[in-house]
Amino acid sequence: MAATDPEILLASLEELKCQPPTDEKTRSRLSQALHHALMAIERPLDTVRRISFAPLQLTMTKVAMDLNLFELLASDGRPKSLGELVELTGAQSLLLRRILRYLSGYDLVHEPKVDCFEASPATQVLALPGFRAGINHHFEIQLPAWQTLPSFLAANEYCSPSDSSRTAFQQAHGTELTAFAWAMDKPHIFKEFSLWMTAQRHGQPTWMDVFPLGRLKCGRDNHTNTQYSEADVDGEEHVAPFFVDIGGGMGHQCLALVNRLGPELGTRRRIILEDVPAVLSHAISHPRIDRLVHDFWGPQPIRGASFYYMRNVLHDYPDDKCVQLLRLQSEAMAPDGSSSLLIDEMVFPEIGAGPRAVEMDLAMMACLAARERTKDEWEKLFRAARLSLVETFTYASDMSQSIMVVKRLDSTG
Repeated sequence: MAATDPEILLASLEELKCQPPTDEKTRSRLSQALHHALMAIERPLDTVRRISFAPLQLTMTKVAMDLNLFELLASDGRPKSLGELVELTGAQSLLLRRILRYLSGYDLVHEPKVDCFEASPATQVLALPGFRAGINHHFEIQLPAWQTLPSFLAANEYCSPSDSSRTAFQQAHGTELTAFAWAMDKPHIFKEFSLWMTAQRHGQPTWMDVFPLGRLKCGRDNHTNTQYSEADVDGEEHVAPFFVDIGGGMGHQCLALVNRLGPELGTRRRIILEDVPAVLSHAISHPRIDRLVHDFWGPQPIRGASFYYMRNVLHDYPDDKCVQLLRLQSEAMAPDGSSSLLIDEMVFPEIGAGPRAVEMDLAMMACLAARERTKDEWEKLFRAARLSLVETFTYASDMSQSIMVVKRLDSTG
Protein backbone atom coordinates (compact mmCIF):
# COMPACT_ATOMS: atom_id res chain seq x y z
CA MET A 1 0.00 0.00 0.00
CA ALA A 2 1.39 3.42 -0.91
CA ALA A 3 2.42 5.76 1.92
CA THR A 4 -0.36 8.21 1.12
CA ASP A 5 -3.15 5.65 1.06
CA PRO A 6 -3.93 5.77 4.80
CA GLU A 7 -4.38 9.54 4.60
CA ILE A 8 -6.77 9.17 1.68
CA LEU A 9 -8.65 6.50 3.61
CA LEU A 10 -8.88 8.70 6.70
CA ALA A 11 -10.20 11.59 4.63
CA SER A 12 -12.82 9.31 3.09
CA LEU A 13 -13.88 8.14 6.54
CA GLU A 14 -14.27 11.75 7.72
CA GLU A 15 -16.47 12.42 4.71
CA LEU A 16 -18.46 9.27 5.42
CA LYS A 17 -19.01 10.41 9.01
CA CYS A 18 -20.49 13.69 7.78
CA GLN A 19 -22.54 12.10 4.99
CA PRO A 20 -23.50 8.53 5.93
CA PRO A 21 -25.32 6.51 3.25
CA THR A 22 -29.11 6.44 3.31
CA ASP A 23 -29.43 3.30 1.20
CA GLU A 24 -29.80 0.30 3.54
CA LYS A 25 -27.87 -2.13 1.33
CA THR A 26 -24.90 0.24 1.06
CA ARG A 27 -25.02 0.97 4.78
CA SER A 28 -24.97 -2.75 5.58
CA ARG A 29 -22.02 -3.44 3.26
CA LEU A 30 -20.05 -0.53 4.71
CA SER A 31 -20.80 -1.62 8.26
CA GLN A 32 -19.50 -5.14 7.56
CA ALA A 33 -16.40 -3.84 5.77
CA LEU A 34 -15.56 -1.41 8.58
CA HIS A 35 -16.07 -4.12 11.20
CA HIS A 36 -13.67 -6.48 9.42
CA ALA A 37 -11.17 -3.65 8.92
CA LEU A 38 -11.25 -2.85 12.64
CA MET A 39 -10.62 -6.50 13.48
CA ALA A 40 -7.70 -6.54 11.03
CA ILE A 41 -5.89 -3.59 12.66
CA GLU A 42 -6.68 -4.59 16.25
CA ARG A 43 -3.70 -5.43 18.44
CA PRO A 44 -3.80 -8.44 20.82
CA LEU A 45 -4.29 -6.27 23.90
CA ASP A 46 -7.05 -4.35 22.10
CA THR A 47 -8.87 -7.63 21.50
CA VAL A 48 -8.76 -8.58 25.17
CA ARG A 49 -9.85 -5.12 26.32
CA ARG A 50 -12.71 -4.95 23.79
CA ILE A 51 -14.11 -8.25 25.02
CA SER A 52 -13.45 -7.66 28.72
CA PHE A 53 -15.01 -4.21 28.89
CA ALA A 54 -18.00 -4.85 26.60
CA PRO A 55 -20.49 -5.27 29.50
CA LEU A 56 -19.45 -1.89 30.92
CA GLN A 57 -21.01 -0.03 28.00
CA LEU A 58 -24.43 -1.53 28.74
CA THR A 59 -23.94 -0.82 32.46
CA MET A 60 -22.99 2.84 32.03
CA THR A 61 -25.75 3.42 29.50
CA LYS A 62 -28.19 2.09 32.10
CA VAL A 63 -26.73 4.47 34.72
CA ALA A 64 -27.05 7.39 32.30
CA MET A 65 -30.67 6.47 31.62
CA ASP A 66 -31.42 6.30 35.34
CA LEU A 67 -30.10 9.88 35.56
CA ASN A 68 -32.13 10.91 32.47
CA LEU A 69 -28.93 12.22 30.88
CA PHE A 70 -29.90 11.33 27.32
CA GLU A 71 -33.32 12.97 27.64
CA LEU A 72 -31.81 16.11 29.22
CA LEU A 73 -29.24 16.53 26.44
CA ALA A 74 -31.64 15.67 23.62
CA SER A 75 -34.58 17.76 24.85
CA ASP A 76 -33.58 21.10 23.33
CA GLY A 77 -30.36 20.29 21.45
CA ARG A 78 -28.46 22.87 23.51
CA PRO A 79 -25.02 22.07 25.00
CA LYS A 80 -25.13 21.90 28.79
CA SER A 81 -22.39 22.51 31.31
CA LEU A 82 -21.44 19.99 33.95
CA GLY A 83 -22.85 22.38 36.55
CA GLU A 84 -26.24 22.49 34.80
CA LEU A 85 -26.38 18.71 34.61
CA VAL A 86 -25.43 18.38 38.28
CA GLU A 87 -28.33 20.68 39.16
CA LEU A 88 -30.76 18.80 36.90
CA THR A 89 -29.80 15.30 38.03
CA GLY A 90 -28.79 15.79 41.64
CA ALA A 91 -25.68 13.66 41.07
CA GLN A 92 -22.30 14.49 42.59
CA SER A 93 -20.16 16.60 40.24
CA LEU A 94 -17.15 14.26 40.36
CA LEU A 95 -19.23 11.17 39.62
CA LEU A 96 -21.22 12.84 36.86
CA ARG A 97 -18.04 14.04 35.13
CA ARG A 98 -16.70 10.47 35.14
CA ILE A 99 -19.94 9.08 33.73
CA LEU A 100 -20.12 11.71 30.99
CA ARG A 101 -16.47 11.25 30.03
CA TYR A 102 -17.13 7.55 29.56
CA LEU A 103 -20.21 8.24 27.43
CA SER A 104 -18.23 10.74 25.36
CA GLY A 105 -15.48 8.17 24.81
CA TYR A 106 -18.03 5.98 23.03
CA ASP A 107 -19.80 8.83 21.20
CA LEU A 108 -22.92 8.28 23.25
CA VAL A 109 -22.69 12.01 23.98
CA HIS A 110 -20.42 14.72 22.58
CA GLU A 111 -17.97 16.82 24.62
CA PRO A 112 -17.30 20.01 22.59
CA LYS A 113 -15.20 21.60 25.35
CA VAL A 114 -14.10 20.98 28.92
CA ASP A 115 -17.04 20.15 31.20
CA CYS A 116 -19.56 20.85 28.45
CA PHE A 117 -21.70 18.15 26.87
CA GLU A 118 -24.22 17.93 24.04
CA ALA A 119 -26.32 15.35 22.25
CA SER A 120 -24.76 13.05 19.65
CA PRO A 121 -26.83 10.99 17.17
CA ALA A 122 -26.64 8.12 19.68
CA THR A 123 -27.99 10.41 22.42
CA GLN A 124 -31.08 11.09 20.33
CA VAL A 125 -31.63 7.35 19.87
CA LEU A 126 -31.18 6.50 23.54
CA ALA A 127 -33.61 9.22 24.58
CA LEU A 128 -36.49 7.44 22.81
CA PRO A 129 -38.78 5.45 25.14
CA GLY A 130 -38.69 2.27 23.04
CA PHE A 131 -34.90 2.11 22.91
CA ARG A 132 -34.67 3.02 26.57
CA ALA A 133 -36.89 -0.01 27.19
CA GLY A 134 -34.45 -2.12 25.16
CA ILE A 135 -31.50 -1.10 27.33
CA ASN A 136 -33.48 -1.82 30.50
CA HIS A 137 -34.54 -5.21 29.15
CA HIS A 138 -31.02 -6.30 28.28
CA PHE A 139 -29.49 -5.01 31.51
CA GLU A 140 -32.14 -6.33 33.89
CA ILE A 141 -33.28 -9.53 32.16
CA GLN A 142 -30.68 -10.71 29.67
CA LEU A 143 -27.37 -9.71 31.29
CA PRO A 144 -27.88 -11.77 34.47
CA ALA A 145 -28.62 -14.82 32.29
CA TRP A 146 -25.52 -14.21 30.16
CA GLN A 147 -23.38 -13.96 33.30
CA THR A 148 -24.74 -17.30 34.51
CA LEU A 149 -24.36 -19.02 31.14
CA PRO A 150 -20.80 -20.41 31.63
CA SER A 151 -21.66 -22.23 34.87
CA PHE A 152 -25.03 -23.34 33.49
CA LEU A 153 -23.51 -24.85 30.35
CA ALA A 154 -20.80 -26.60 32.38
CA ALA A 155 -23.44 -28.13 34.67
CA ASN A 156 -25.42 -29.14 31.56
CA GLU A 157 -22.35 -30.97 30.21
CA TYR A 158 -22.14 -28.53 27.30
CA CYS A 159 -25.35 -29.64 25.63
CA SER A 160 -27.78 -27.15 24.11
CA PRO A 161 -30.68 -26.71 26.54
CA SER A 162 -34.01 -28.03 25.31
CA ASP A 163 -36.29 -27.32 28.27
CA SER A 164 -37.51 -23.73 28.61
CA SER A 165 -37.95 -24.22 32.36
CA ARG A 166 -34.28 -25.20 32.79
CA THR A 167 -32.08 -22.47 31.35
CA ALA A 168 -29.55 -19.91 32.51
CA PHE A 169 -32.50 -17.56 32.97
CA GLN A 170 -33.97 -19.62 35.84
CA GLN A 171 -30.56 -19.90 37.49
CA ALA A 172 -29.94 -16.16 37.19
CA HIS A 173 -33.34 -14.97 38.36
CA GLY A 174 -33.99 -17.61 41.01
CA THR A 175 -37.26 -18.88 39.56
CA GLU A 176 -38.78 -22.11 38.30
CA LEU A 177 -41.05 -20.26 35.87
CA THR A 178 -40.31 -19.99 32.17
CA ALA A 179 -39.13 -16.55 31.04
CA PHE A 180 -42.52 -15.76 29.50
CA ALA A 181 -44.51 -16.84 32.57
CA TRP A 182 -42.13 -14.88 34.81
CA ALA A 183 -42.52 -11.72 32.69
CA MET A 184 -46.32 -12.04 32.44
CA ASP A 185 -46.43 -12.06 36.24
CA LYS A 186 -44.66 -8.66 36.29
CA PRO A 187 -46.76 -6.13 34.33
CA HIS A 188 -44.09 -3.41 34.24
CA ILE A 189 -41.54 -5.81 32.77
CA PHE A 190 -44.00 -7.16 30.20
CA LYS A 191 -45.03 -3.62 29.22
CA GLU A 192 -41.41 -2.55 28.75
CA PHE A 193 -40.61 -5.68 26.76
CA SER A 194 -43.56 -5.00 24.44
CA LEU A 195 -42.38 -1.41 24.00
CA TRP A 196 -38.92 -2.65 23.03
CA MET A 197 -40.30 -5.23 20.59
CA THR A 198 -42.27 -2.49 18.84
CA ALA A 199 -39.41 0.02 18.77
CA GLN A 200 -36.80 -2.28 17.27
CA ARG A 201 -38.98 -2.96 14.22
CA HIS A 202 -39.93 0.67 13.53
CA GLY A 203 -38.70 1.81 10.13
CA GLN A 204 -37.16 -1.58 9.31
CA PRO A 205 -37.88 -3.63 6.17
CA THR A 206 -40.82 -6.03 6.51
CA TRP A 207 -41.98 -9.19 4.79
CA MET A 208 -44.48 -7.12 2.80
CA ASP A 209 -41.56 -5.49 1.00
CA VAL A 210 -40.61 -8.78 -0.68
CA PHE A 211 -43.67 -11.01 -0.59
CA PRO A 212 -45.75 -10.94 -3.80
CA LEU A 213 -48.73 -9.05 -2.42
CA GLY A 214 -50.77 -9.93 -5.50
CA ARG A 215 -51.40 -13.29 -3.84
CA LEU A 216 -52.93 -11.54 -0.85
CA LYS A 217 -55.08 -9.38 -3.10
CA CYS A 218 -56.36 -12.52 -4.80
CA GLY A 219 -57.32 -14.33 -1.60
CA ARG A 220 -60.73 -15.97 -1.47
CA ASP A 221 -63.70 -13.82 -0.54
CA ASN A 222 -66.11 -16.58 0.40
CA HIS A 223 -65.99 -20.07 1.84
CA THR A 224 -67.94 -21.82 4.54
CA ASN A 225 -65.37 -23.97 6.33
CA THR A 226 -65.11 -21.68 9.36
CA GLN A 227 -65.53 -22.47 13.02
CA TYR A 228 -65.89 -19.17 14.79
CA SER A 229 -68.93 -17.13 15.68
CA GLU A 230 -69.75 -13.47 16.08
CA ALA A 231 -69.26 -13.94 19.82
CA ASP A 232 -65.69 -15.08 19.29
CA VAL A 233 -64.39 -12.05 17.40
CA ASP A 234 -65.19 -8.37 17.64
CA GLY A 235 -66.30 -7.93 14.02
CA GLU A 236 -69.94 -7.27 13.34
CA GLU A 237 -70.53 -9.73 10.51
CA HIS A 238 -69.54 -13.29 9.67
CA VAL A 239 -67.07 -13.10 6.79
CA ALA A 240 -64.34 -15.27 5.31
CA PRO A 241 -61.16 -15.69 7.38
CA PHE A 242 -58.40 -14.27 5.22
CA PHE A 243 -55.29 -13.50 7.28
CA VAL A 244 -54.78 -14.91 10.79
CA ASP A 245 -51.92 -13.45 12.85
CA ILE A 246 -51.11 -16.13 15.44
CA GLY A 247 -49.69 -14.71 18.66
CA GLY A 248 -49.72 -11.34 16.92
CA GLY A 249 -49.17 -9.16 19.97
CA MET A 250 -50.22 -5.53 19.63
CA GLY A 251 -51.42 -6.07 16.05
CA HIS A 252 -48.81 -4.01 14.23
CA GLN A 253 -48.49 -6.53 11.39
CA CYS A 254 -52.26 -6.69 10.92
CA LEU A 255 -52.48 -2.91 10.76
CA ALA A 256 -49.54 -2.72 8.34
CA LEU A 257 -51.28 -5.23 6.07
CA VAL A 258 -54.56 -3.29 6.15
CA ASN A 259 -52.70 -0.11 5.21
CA ARG A 260 -50.60 -1.83 2.52
CA LEU A 261 -53.56 -3.45 0.75
CA GLY A 262 -55.94 -0.53 1.21
CA PRO A 263 -59.20 -0.80 -0.78
CA GLU A 264 -57.90 -3.95 -2.49
CA LEU A 265 -58.51 -5.81 0.75
CA GLY A 266 -62.20 -5.73 -0.09
CA THR A 267 -65.06 -5.89 2.35
CA ARG A 268 -65.61 -9.65 2.65
CA ARG A 269 -62.19 -10.67 3.93
CA ARG A 270 -61.23 -10.28 7.55
CA ILE A 271 -57.89 -9.96 9.23
CA ILE A 272 -57.83 -11.76 12.57
CA LEU A 273 -55.42 -11.02 15.43
CA GLU A 274 -54.98 -13.87 17.92
CA ASP A 275 -53.34 -13.63 21.33
CA VAL A 276 -53.97 -14.11 25.04
CA PRO A 277 -56.23 -11.68 26.95
CA ALA A 278 -53.41 -9.84 28.72
CA VAL A 279 -51.91 -8.93 25.35
CA LEU A 280 -55.10 -8.25 23.39
CA SER A 281 -56.28 -5.81 26.05
CA HIS A 282 -53.51 -3.48 24.85
CA ALA A 283 -53.79 -4.30 21.13
CA ILE A 284 -54.62 -1.94 18.30
CA SER A 285 -58.32 -1.33 17.68
CA HIS A 286 -59.29 -1.12 14.01
CA PRO A 287 -62.58 -1.86 12.22
CA ARG A 288 -60.87 -4.24 9.77
CA ILE A 289 -59.05 -6.22 12.45
CA ASP A 290 -60.93 -8.83 14.49
CA ARG A 291 -59.35 -9.63 17.85
CA LEU A 292 -59.74 -13.24 18.92
CA VAL A 293 -58.67 -14.49 22.34
CA HIS A 294 -56.62 -17.61 21.67
CA ASP A 295 -53.72 -19.41 23.34
CA PHE A 296 -51.72 -20.89 20.46
CA TRP A 297 -51.04 -24.05 22.47
CA GLY A 298 -54.65 -25.02 21.83
CA PRO A 299 -56.30 -26.09 18.55
CA GLN A 300 -56.45 -23.33 15.94
CA PRO A 301 -60.09 -22.14 15.96
CA ILE A 302 -59.97 -20.47 12.53
CA ARG A 303 -60.10 -23.22 9.92
CA GLY A 304 -59.45 -22.98 6.21
CA ALA A 305 -58.15 -19.39 6.22
CA SER A 306 -56.28 -18.17 3.16
CA PHE A 307 -53.19 -17.17 5.14
CA TYR A 308 -51.94 -18.02 8.62
CA TYR A 309 -49.01 -15.94 9.85
CA MET A 310 -46.48 -16.47 12.65
CA ARG A 311 -43.86 -13.82 13.35
CA ASN A 312 -40.91 -14.62 15.63
CA VAL A 313 -42.96 -17.16 17.55
CA LEU A 314 -41.10 -20.35 16.74
CA HIS A 315 -37.62 -19.03 17.54
CA ASP A 316 -38.83 -18.75 21.15
CA TYR A 317 -39.20 -22.52 21.50
CA PRO A 318 -37.17 -25.74 21.22
CA ASP A 319 -37.83 -28.16 18.37
CA ASP A 320 -40.46 -30.37 20.03
CA LYS A 321 -42.58 -27.36 21.00
CA CYS A 322 -42.25 -25.91 17.50
CA VAL A 323 -43.51 -29.14 15.95
CA GLN A 324 -46.46 -29.07 18.35
CA LEU A 325 -47.33 -25.49 17.36
CA LEU A 326 -46.94 -26.19 13.65
CA ARG A 327 -49.17 -29.27 13.79
CA LEU A 328 -51.94 -27.24 15.41
CA GLN A 329 -51.85 -24.85 12.45
CA SER A 330 -51.49 -27.64 9.89
CA GLU A 331 -54.65 -29.30 11.16
CA ALA A 332 -56.61 -26.08 10.56
CA MET A 333 -55.31 -25.45 7.04
CA ALA A 334 -57.48 -26.31 4.03
CA PRO A 335 -56.47 -29.73 2.62
CA ASP A 336 -57.01 -28.52 -0.96
CA GLY A 337 -53.88 -26.35 -0.77
CA SER A 338 -55.72 -23.04 -0.64
CA SER A 339 -54.28 -22.25 2.81
CA SER A 340 -50.72 -21.01 3.28
CA LEU A 341 -48.76 -20.68 6.50
CA LEU A 342 -46.39 -17.69 6.43
CA ILE A 343 -43.47 -18.11 8.84
CA ASP A 344 -41.65 -14.82 9.51
CA GLU A 345 -38.35 -15.84 11.08
CA MET A 346 -34.60 -15.74 10.77
CA VAL A 347 -33.19 -18.28 8.29
CA PHE A 348 -29.59 -18.75 9.37
CA PRO A 349 -27.04 -19.02 6.56
CA GLU A 350 -24.98 -22.21 6.64
CA ILE A 351 -21.83 -20.09 6.93
CA GLY A 352 -21.03 -16.46 7.65
CA ALA A 353 -23.98 -15.49 9.86
CA GLY A 354 -23.77 -11.83 10.91
CA PRO A 355 -23.24 -10.53 14.47
CA ARG A 356 -26.89 -9.58 15.03
CA ALA A 357 -28.06 -13.03 13.98
CA VAL A 358 -25.65 -14.98 16.20
CA GLU A 359 -26.35 -12.67 19.16
CA MET A 360 -30.04 -13.41 18.87
CA ASP A 361 -29.39 -17.15 18.65
CA LEU A 362 -27.45 -17.23 21.92
CA ALA A 363 -29.89 -14.89 23.68
CA MET A 364 -32.67 -17.33 22.78
CA MET A 365 -30.62 -20.19 24.18
CA ALA A 366 -29.80 -18.45 27.47
CA CYS A 367 -33.36 -17.46 28.34
CA LEU A 368 -35.68 -19.79 26.44
CA ALA A 369 -33.74 -22.94 25.49
CA ALA A 370 -34.64 -21.86 21.96
CA ARG A 371 -32.67 -21.16 18.80
CA GLU A 372 -32.44 -19.64 15.37
CA ARG A 373 -32.42 -22.14 12.49
CA THR A 374 -30.96 -22.79 9.05
CA LYS A 375 -33.12 -23.64 6.05
CA ASP A 376 -32.42 -27.36 6.51
CA GLU A 377 -33.39 -27.18 10.17
CA TRP A 378 -36.62 -25.37 9.33
CA GLU A 379 -37.49 -27.96 6.69
CA LYS A 380 -36.94 -30.75 9.21
CA LEU A 381 -39.42 -29.11 11.59
CA PHE A 382 -41.95 -28.59 8.82
CA ARG A 383 -41.78 -32.23 7.71
CA ALA A 384 -42.31 -33.38 11.31
CA ALA A 385 -45.49 -31.28 11.37
CA ARG A 386 -46.69 -32.63 7.99
CA LEU A 387 -45.84 -29.37 6.25
CA SER A 388 -43.65 -28.47 3.28
CA LEU A 389 -41.56 -25.35 2.60
CA VAL A 390 -42.55 -23.95 -0.79
CA GLU A 391 -40.76 -20.60 -1.04
CA THR A 392 -38.51 -18.29 0.98
CA PHE A 393 -38.20 -14.51 0.60
CA THR A 394 -35.44 -12.72 2.56
CA TYR A 395 -36.11 -9.09 3.45
CA ALA A 396 -33.41 -8.15 6.02
CA SER A 397 -30.03 -9.62 5.17
CA ASP A 398 -28.17 -8.50 8.31
CA MET A 399 -30.55 -10.54 10.45
CA SER A 400 -31.29 -13.17 7.77
CA GLN A 401 -34.95 -12.30 8.40
CA SER A 402 -37.20 -14.06 5.90
CA ILE A 403 -40.77 -14.99 5.14
CA MET A 404 -41.24 -18.71 4.49
CA VAL A 405 -44.31 -19.94 2.61
CA VAL A 406 -45.43 -23.31 3.93
CA LYS A 407 -48.18 -25.70 2.74
CA ARG A 408 -49.69 -28.91 4.04
CA LEU A 409 -47.75 -31.91 2.76
CA ASP A 410 -50.91 -33.61 1.50
CA SER A 411 -51.66 -30.56 -0.68
CA THR A 412 -48.25 -30.18 -2.37
CA GLY A 413 -48.24 -33.38 -4.33
